[in-house]
Amino acid sequence: MSRALIRQVGQIRAALLSGDPHAALIRIEDLVRTAARQGVDAGTRATLEPALAELRDLAQASLSGAQQAAEQVRAIIQAARSLQTYDSQGRKTVTATRAVSPQRF
Repeated sequence: MSRALIRQVGQIRAALLSGDPHAALIRIEDLVRTAARQGVDAGTRATLEPALAELRDLAQASLSGAQQAAEQVRAIIQAARSLQTYDSQGRKTVTATRAVSPQRF
């Protein structure tokens, strides 16, 4: 059983849980290089398969959360751009805001 591979899976998991996709990607690339260099025996494969399935689930949950956050930000910006108020005579006035749209998350 390759302790290096199992340790790297733990590092990937920690990076995903801490919300650091850049570090997770670097660790995944390290894992692939180590697996290609050392090979994966049957015992290590049996240990890694459930751990890799968990990492896929964590990555998918992270992506889903980021997409939901982006959608909420878009909704907030849209609401802020269309603020409507009424003056003392009851006339509706529209106040346009110039919020900068987010470019990427």
